[in-house]
Amino acid sequence: MGDVAPHVDTSSAYAVRNYVSHWVDQQLLFDEAQKLGFADSHEFKRRVKEFSTQLAITMLLDRKIYNAPVDLSSDEIGAFYGSHRSEFLATEEIAYVNYAAFDKRSLAVSFRNALVSGSEWRSIFADIPPYAIMDAKDSVYLKASTSNGAVWNVVQSLDTGKVSFPIQVDSLSYIVEVLAKIKPGQPLPLSYAADKIRERLTIEQRQKMYKALVDSLRGLGTFQIDPSVAIRDTTGQE
Repeated sequence: MGDVAPHVDTSSAYAVRNYVSHWVDQQLLFDEAQKLGFADSHEFKRRVKEFSTQLAITMLLDRKIYNAPVDLSSDEIGAFYGSHRSEFLATEEIAYVNYAAFDKRSLAVSFRNALVSGSEWRSIFADIPPYAIMDAKDSVYLKASTSNGAVWNVVQSLDTGKVSFPIQVDSLSYIVEVLAKIKPGQPLPLSYAADKIRERLTIEQRQKMYKALVDSLRGLGTFQIDPSVAIRDTTGQE
């Protein structure tokens, strides 16, 4: 059971039986492979060595590079955005919105009335019981491909600065305030592109870390690669 516990929920007899049954099958197959001499073959040992080499390298890179923190300042992200602005264009319509979902339509109506009367979005929540607020987000981006269809249809019809009437989605009533809209082909704002930029810069940083690690190890080595030895491929080209 100590071997089983890290892999399955041991409170489930069904899960334990399945795991143990699979283990038995694998052990029987391994025993048969040993009887036929596969485990003692040169090919087996070569593959084990290759696998262990790659596993050790993966563990090294995970610790030194892929799991190492990469610190990126807002200035670095902003500078990258400034020099690559043409690469960050909207491919579909995007809406920048505030939205909230309530368990009762009457609460959604009251919330909307307060908002159109001039109350500030966040301040209105102070007068609503927290348990009645099913979801609420300030300053987020919505698009058709990732939004609820009913909500998106209403958002599409609203002008910037407008507030929706309650949008019924199953048992919830949504209120959406449109802050801005971005049309296909228009530049994406930095706040939208920041996550993609961070991913790209992180990849670049890790590529540099990888090169620095390999270069440092090469510098410690006592090997020599002779460039005069040409390896020819099947076309006869070097």
